[in-house]
Amino acid sequence: MKIARNDFDGTITPSDEEYEHMAAINRSEAIDRALEREATNLRHETKLVLVGNPQGGKELIMHQLKVQFAEGYDKTEERLKYRPAVYQVVRSLISSITNLLTETGVTLSAELTHDFAILLHELDAREEGISSDAVKAITRIWSCPEFSKLYVRNFEIEFPQYAPYFVQEAPRIAEEDYVPSEADIIRLTRSGGGINETRFNWDELDIHLFNIKGYVPQHFKERWYHQLEDATAVIFTVDVSLYNKPSPERPSESILVHEFEGFEQWVNRPGFAKSTIILILNNFTRFVSKMAYAPLEKLFPDYVRNESDPELSARQYILRRFKNMNHQCLSIYSFWVDLDSSDNQHLYGALKKTLSQVQARKAQEQAWCEGLSAATESDRPSTNGLSVALSPTRSRSRSGGRKK
Repeated sequence: MKIARNDFDGTITPSDEEYEHMAAINRSEAIDRALEREATNLRHETKLVLVGNPQGGKELIMHQLKVQFAEGYDKTEERLKYRPAVYQVVRSLISSITNLLTETGVTLSAELTHDFAILLHELDAREEGISSDAVKAITRIWSCPEFSKLYVRNFEIEFPQYAPYFVQEAPRIAEEDYVPSEADIIRLTRSGGGINETRFNWDELDIHLFNIKGYVPQHFKERWYHQLEDATAVIFTVDVSLYNKPSPERPSESILVHEFEGFEQWVNRPGFAKSTIILILNNFTRFVSKMAYAPLEKLFPDYVRNESDPELSARQYILRRFKNMNHQCLSIYSFWVDLDSSDNQHLYGALKKTLSQVQARKAQEQAWCEGLSAATESDRPSTNGLSVALSPTRSRSRSGGRKK
């Protein structure tokens, strides 16, 4: 490559080829800096992955976080679209109540028998909305001792996931000018599989939330699953009150055994080797009330009840079974909750505090690694893309000049 010499001061002027080479290097370095900034932003992002059975409460967590910290459902026109779905949930509730009473053949008082007939008529009417008589019948039957005992022990008749909530809100839902509230909408069961995501700011945390829903096709896994790697936390939800329900695949085992296995598959994925695990154990109150008539040791023979504190020993046993599936020895934070009881501000406050601590720890580890890397780099000779590009050429040119 020939270099032109300036006759006035003896300096060397780069050729067109060298200018193009330098411009290419500058573009490459600009791309590298942009990628580095993007990587830094992603490292600071709090990536959460929601997994578990949809009936475990993760859909409620997903939508409550969206409502409280993201876009929500503000417009009346948008919320009105959900009114038929809410009516359908209440009708499903009525159907479950009547089916449970029919299957068990329990003897009701004359008043409750009349209420039972009203509910059957409501199902036959198939009209939009819920009648006031049906609301009164739902309330009276739900609160009577005969039905309460049946409901607590039931695992054969399927009820809407948030049945107690819709019983409580039935009078409001039956009003003529009813408009679904955000609390109603987020408790609607949404079917289908795939991966949903949303981003929002939670005070100092930049949240990127992924919700894994049901079956995920292989092409979705190929396109999406790499984005879940290195998540800040994996949130696994489970309905512990279903411990006395048989597993569909293995009727002789509790459905919780299936949950243990699902937990094992998720938390031991190589992409989560640096993640924190948050275990949400839902429907705690119903879990405790069931143990009085469905002892845990009947379904889990290795469980040993502590007679002085059976509730604590049961919780410790369930938690230990989950922790035994954690082969990567990840940090696990557990929360025993009743997701349907409120807006769960206490849970989200504890969750935010936990995530802030996890992110602070990751930032310290990252700073330490970067400091160690910088110290290592300082021992190496400094290089610059421009000098590397020009030095060999100029060296050859100067030597050639001396030969002339």
